[in-house]
Amino acid sequence: MKTVILTHADCDGMCAGAVAKARFPDAEIFFTKPVSFLHDLKEQKDFDRIIICDIALTKKHAKDIIKMLNKRAARAEVLYFDHHQLPEGITDKDLKIKLYAHQLNVSASEIIYRNYMKDIPRERVWVALYGAIGDYEDDTPFAIERIANWDKRALYFEVSTLILGIKNREFDTYDAKRHIIETLAMGGNPSDVKGLVKSAKMAVTREFEFYDYVKKNAVKKGNIGVIMSLPQFGFRGPAALFSATVTDSPIGMCIYDREWHIDITVRKRKCDIPLNKMMEKAAEKVGGSGGGHPEAAGARIPAGELNRFLRDVNMILEKN
Repeated sequence: MKTVILTHADCDGMCAGAVAKARFPDAEIFFTKPVSFLHDLKEQKDFDRIIICDIALTKKHAKDIIKMLNKRAARAEVLYFDHHQLPEGITDKDLKIKLYAHQLNVSASEIIYRNYMKDIPRERVWVALYGAIGDYEDDTPFAIERIANWDKRALYFEVSTLILGIKNREFDTYDAKRHIIETLAMGGNPSDVKGLVKSAKMAVTREFEFYDYVKKNAVKKGNIGVIMSLPQFGFRGPAALFSATVTDSPIGMCIYDREWHIDITVRKRKCDIPLNKMMEKAAEKVGGSGGGHPEAAGARIPAGELNRFLRDVNMILEKN
């Protein structure tokens, strides 16, 4: 069967994709993300098996995506492994595909590994653990039990190598990430990828430099710490957190103002509101889309709507 793996390009998505690649070695790898998932799915027309890993359904596109997946399922094997909150009004039962493995508070890497663990070498559990640790989902009973079987210091070293290494341009390309996935799928570790450890060390150094940049340039917008357009796109998660830290705000945002839209990454320090719900609600009001996880989320909104978006987020924060 001609197989394609559609997965997210972050640590958990790459590790989940590597587990899928270990099970289906001949599969092609295609990277996607929630805001472009509908478009990218339309392009995957000639495959007999479609495997989707770590891709959230946005409220804006959920019904169209589900309709397309159900239609594809009539002639292809569709397998979907995810751990994101479903949009309001959508349930697991809406997906009429061969397998929809969905569970909250568990990494996508763990979900897909548990499904295929009998069909791949036992040591591929390391890849599942890398994804779990990288997505802060390593406190599940499965992850805790498996981490105890290995030297967790080595596991955390490999996770850090992967997460930090792909921040540099050399490894931020889709071709480089495909090579990493293929290495993991064949039993290698992130540190086996030539140059990735060095790249990770360079990223650590720059992350500390970015803290100083954020400290000098972040501004407080109500209850939000905001940093605009970092010199390098790959550090937007830490930059969002740093902007909250240096402005003493409950949440922080890293904002990229592009020609036709605005990309927003958000992190929180001391906020009880799930960020994915907050981003979904505020983005939808200005014609955009948002989502992610309760602790780490993002949004894409139309150009020119930033001030209204920030106002709406502040209103949500004030009401809670």
